[in-house]
Amino acid sequence: MKIRFAQESASAPGQGETTQRAATAMAPRRRFLVLLGLLALACGAGMAVARVFVPREVGALQVLAGVAVFMLLAAPTLWYQLLAPLLAEHAQRLAEQVAKAGLAEDRLRAHETDARLQHALEIAEDESAVLRIAEQALKSVSNEGGAQLLLADDPDGEVSHRITVGDMEPAARCVIRRPNDCPSVRRGQGLVYEDGMALSACPGLGGQIDTGCAAACTPIFTGGRGTGMIRALGKADDPALYRLLQSLNFNAHKVGTRLAGIRSVAASEAKATTDPLTGLHNRRALDTRLAILLEQEAPFALVIADIDHFKQINDNHGHEVGDRALKVLANMLRQSVRRHDLVCRFGGEEFVILLVGLDAAAAAELLERMRAELPRATARGGVPGFTISAGVVDQRDGPDGEALLRIADGLLYEAKTQGRDRVCVTPHETCEGPATQAIT
Repeated sequence: MKIRFAQESASAPGQGETTQRAATAMAPRRRFLVLLGLLALACGAGMAVARVFVPREVGALQVLAGVAVFMLLAAPTLWYQLLAPLLAEHAQRLAEQVAKAGLAEDRLRAHETDARLQHALEIAEDESAVLRIAEQALKSVSNEGGAQLLLADDPDGEVSHRITVGDMEPAARCVIRRPNDCPSVRRGQGLVYEDGMALSACPGLGGQIDTGCAAACTPIFTGGRGTGMIRALGKADDPALYRLLQSLNFNAHKVGTRLAGIRSVAASEAKATTDPLTGLHNRRALDTRLAILLEQEAPFALVIADIDHFKQINDNHGHEVGDRALKVLANMLRQSVRRHDLVCRFGGEEFVILLVGLDAAAAAELLERMRAELPRATARGGVPGFTISAGVVDQRDGPDGEALLRIADGLLYEAKTQGRDRVCVTPHETCEGPATQAIT
């Protein structure tokens, strides 16, 4: 595969370059000597013509005729040997200055774009904002061939975000499943695929593409590991691809750095709000969610449940079995609620469930279904069978989160005093026990 790394190295000038520079330096001197020779020939030709065609007696006329002939012959010589090269050199220098000015303007524009990108990423609060900014940045650097950004949530996971800008045919799109499938991610540096045959050999392409197509590709690293890549298409043998790769390298570095920061903060927050044993949320997450629901005046039900006679499980079977029992119950509770509900380990063998949009009666029905499912869950988990008791309230039963938790805990205590393995619901008249058929 014909692949070049995006690095331009300057080598020492060879003998051919030295000879070329020497020849270039000699060109004005040679041109001056040729001009003198031609002017001398023109002068001699003018004098010869004057002697032949003008009588000698008319000396003044003979001189004028010689001068006229000299001027006629010298004018083209002066033009082609002196004026035309000078004008050409002037035009060339002017073109070089215009090109340098254009290059300087492009660099300034690229610098301004990079500065805006960096500022926008610095104030991005989450990954969705970073991806929106990255898409806008791709639009500013992509050419007619289009550009792509592929990103995974985890270095070992599959690509979950695919952004395509510009007119990119399906065959030229990258379809890798995992970041490490990309050669640039595996190598850890940007690559330029210089022609269509080399590009078509890349395992990430969707199909066969035009041989004149080329691409620049660079990896995105978050936390030191490759999680994605940015690529843009161009024309084969186009030096601008290397300048494009420099822009892609900058974008990828800034996007990866910001994503690493956001993901690090998210991981720290998740660790601070997650129970390490069961993987459920903890009391801190519960307090935060309760405050939001109460502030929004949203309807919800709150459940406090715990394992009956949990101490006996630990005493008779050991704490390892007790921990497994907690995990079995945690998994069953998590699988029984909806995505926007919240299940927390409140402490010890106690769990709290927030059911958004439900009242206490509906929550009690859900708890009864959980109680009916519990024997099968404990059997699958390979732990001794156990039962649970629960107290259920909703947002109408207390002015704040602490009051609701206190009332629900009182209902749980009531369920315990009435024989355990039951659900007590506010108002206290309803208390469903083991003799009650599970509600379906």
